[in-house]
Amino acid sequence: MFAAVFMEAEQAQKLLLPNADAFQALALTLDEAKLSAIAKASDARVPKNFSPKIWRAMQTDKPVGWVIADRVIGKYDLIDYAAGFDAQGASLGMEVLAYRESHGSEIKQTAWRKQFIGKKGPDTMRFADDIRNISGATLSCQHVTEGMQRLSALVSLLVAGK
Repeated sequence: MFAAVFMEAEQAQKLLLPNADAFQALALTLDEAKLSAIAKASDARVPKNFSPKIWRAMQTDKPVGWVIADRVIGKYDLIDYAAGFDAQGASLGMEVLAYRESHGSEIKQTAWRKQFIGKKGPDTMRFADDIRNISGATLSCQHVTEGMQRLSALVSLLVAGK
């Protein structure tokens, strides 16, 4: 299975934060200071076009977390994914939205994606240390893991109110 769209961001929102009853889009400007903080915290390069879509998850008018959609390059093509985080910044998981590579779609497997659940902070999501590789999908695994590290660093800023 490869080069497929698996779901839309709205479907991922419901999977990642099923108890939320509303998702509010956030317009967040990532200035140089924020981008630098994300790069430093995640220990991963922040792409020039880094502009994830962010939604605040609400339950009965109370914030319960975030869903963030982003994309990373696999080996040659883009991988779209969404990540959920609780109100304290812990990862609730990630979903692959679209995969366009001819190899490496194993990152769609539940067992691989479950590795992110409960991780809080980018230093808990180190490729090959905390998040295992899948043979034949190394670049997809590495780049999605780096993306998750960036999103975790971004959520840390959101939790801190920055």
